[in-house]
Amino acid sequence: MLYGKTISIIFASSVFASPICENRSLLVIGKDGDIPWRGKIPSDMERFVGLTEYDSVVMGRKTWDSIPPKFRPLANRQNIVLTNNPRFTTGNSWVVVAHSLEEAMRSSMSETVWIMGGAQIYALALPMTDEIHWTMIYEKFKGGDTFFPGSPNYIMGDWKSSYFQFFKAGEIGAERDQVNSAYNVLRRRTALCG
Repeated sequence: MLYGKTISIIFASSVFASPICENRSLLVIGKDGDIPWRGKIPSDMERFVGLTEYDSVVMGRKTWDSIPPKFRPLANRQNIVLTNNPRFTTGNSWVVVAHSLEEAMRSSMSETVWIMGGAQIYALALPMTDEIHWTMIYEKFKGGDTFFPGSPNYIMGDWKSSYFQFFKAGEIGAERDQVNSAYNVLRRRTALCG
């Protein structure tokens, strides 16, 4: 919690971590500025819309750039773009441009602030995050180049699941999905100090 706001990370990754060196694996969240599973899991996008609607979403400049222009800014949400470029502008007066996570939180108009990426923004927010909403994708994706900052061992060690639901592609809740997935809500095992 920061400035009295609940901070929720929302992300999706393959459950099959990519080994990057001996004894270390990371969760792939992107490749070439996009998500490798784009269009394969419509239920995940529907869940994202339902959870974040009417709240503030914080994203990095690369994530903002990855959103197709016809969907920017994300509708029915306060869009906050976090960048270290002091001259960056979105060209849209409805979008807040912030230069620190603290500034983004102060600018937020909702009680819950959703951190939606990318990797650098997740890393900034993770130490003060209250909950993680993780879509776990049951498919391997080759060549990922962007990773969630916490390893699978970190996530399962420092966080506990408060809700978990598996979705089989083509069945109830995932009728249009092409890939099996699960939705996992995690909360810290120990409360944050301060």
